[in-house]
Amino acid sequence: MQHVCRRAGTYHFRRRIPLRHQPVLGGKAEIYRSLETSSPRDAAIRSRLLYVESERLFAALDREPGLAVDTARQLMRDLVGPAAWAHMNPMLRRSSYPTPPPGISPVPCEPDRAAMEVAAAVHVGVLDPPKPPAEGARQPVAVADENPSAPANPPPAASSAAPPADGKPPLSATLASPLFGALAEPHVEHMLETGAWSAQQTALQTRATFRLWIEFHGDRAVDAYSRRDASAFMEALRKLPRMHGRSPLFKGTMRQNIEAAERMAAKGKGQPLLTMKTIKRHMSALHGYWDWLRQHGHHEFASNPFAGFDFPGGKPASEQRSMWDDADLKRLFMSRLWVGPDVDRRSAAYWLPLIGLLTGMRLEEIAQLHTADVRQRDGIDFFLVHAGDERRTKNANSVREVPIPGALVALGFMTLVAERRRVNSKRLWPDLSGQGPDRRLGAYYTRRFTEYRREIGIYKPGVDFHSLRGTFETLVLNAGASPVFVKAIMGHSTSDLLGEGSRYLKHVTLKNKLEAMNMLRLGVDLGHLLPST
Repeated sequence: MQHVCRRAGTYHFRRRIPLRHQPVLGGKAEIYRSLETSSPRDAAIRSRLLYVESERLFAALDREPGLAVDTARQLMRDLVGPAAWAHMNPMLRRSSYPTPPPGISPVPCEPDRAAMEVAAAVHVGVLDPPKPPAEGARQPVAVADENPSAPANPPPAASSAAPPADGKPPLSATLASPLFGALAEPHVEHMLETGAWSAQQTALQTRATFRLWIEFHGDRAVDAYSRRDASAFMEALRKLPRMHGRSPLFKGTMRQNIEAAERMAAKGKGQPLLTMKTIKRHMSALHGYWDWLRQHGHHEFASNPFAGFDFPGGKPASEQRSMWDDADLKRLFMSRLWVGPDVDRRSAAYWLPLIGLLTGMRLEEIAQLHTADVRQRDGIDFFLVHAGDERRTKNANSVREVPIPGALVALGFMTLVAERRRVNSKRLWPDLSGQGPDRRLGAYYTRRFTEYRREIGIYKPGVDFHSLRGTFETLVLNAGASPVFVKAIMGHSTSDLLGEGSRYLKHVTLKNKLEAMNMLRLGVDLGHLLPST
């Protein structure tokens, strides 16, 4: 493959940046630039030149792993910037190259790494196994379809060496264990394509984990890593400042930032470190990668080096977020969004906190509701929480039916739904827009809700929208509702309550859920929000 794709009739060069080089190049995942031609032949020539130049860039980064970030990024600009392109244009205008273009010399490359990367590409089907070229044969130029999102694949490795007499591939192209980074991106893409991960955020977080691992331990063959390496990485994560890579104080490597944080702590200026939840997420990502390597035949091992770690030290789940107290709930629902001449009873800002408090649903579950997700069966109105058509769920347990409680009906919610249907509104909250890599509808609202709580003087760390969900759960349990029914309402697994018996509990009926929800007793009166008749 020649790293060429076509967009709007013009050919472009694409090449993925090796994972080990992405941090120093500002997190960029690929080189992408226009070849400024609609000719397949010229595109092939230009892409080859850019491929050679990119090899020289990667070789320079390998030779000098401590290269300053600014220097590395300048090298990148030299490769793809307009000045470099103008310099290369005299060569690029040539229609053929009987000999290598002037100024382009063989790329220095570590032989072992090159063989392993080629073999890894063969292993996952990106490259065909090397074949002896027929005498005088010309290599065809492969051009990708017109699809700029298609993954850029590495080109076949050329070799002038004669094939072995027995016809078997040389040992240098045989892979016992791939480099860690060689299959990292195929793993991420596979998880997204198969739907194992429903969110781009998971992919971004996993890539960040892989960058940290390579930065800390280097990009080695996966069978070269041990349980001791996994343990050392976890210990380093425990010491890593939370603002690693984000604060001017912590722009160095993991080791440098750990040392900087320890020096600051010694001076009485301790910095917040990664939470145990974040550490667990990093270790789980690596555990999942190793399992994926084995499941897909890329690497065999007796035991996963990331299995069996404990993650102590975090606060109990019940202490991570606090409940809303009655005084703050009263101040919230007596504020200008709910009381006064400018109240908009059709807005997401008006309804989302009420639904969160009265149903225990997650913010994104509420924000992404369509009018078609409000349904009725056996005389009971309910929300259908499910994935599809730009909607997503946290996990399998999140797919559920949540009854609409009497309190919400009394506040006029079903009137709003009827209004939306009359105007053929697909979404229940058309005033929300997606933000972030996953275009989450709750992301924008979260920031606004935080600002609003500060504005009206009820902001408290740890008491947020999600705390409304916890408040609902605590109050209905305290009212005597069945824990099994409550977990079904919340979208939680019941295995901790029922053990193996949970698999035989097919579902809790809408009637049982609704009865549990109607047991909710708030310490604040919402009567002033009832619609006037």
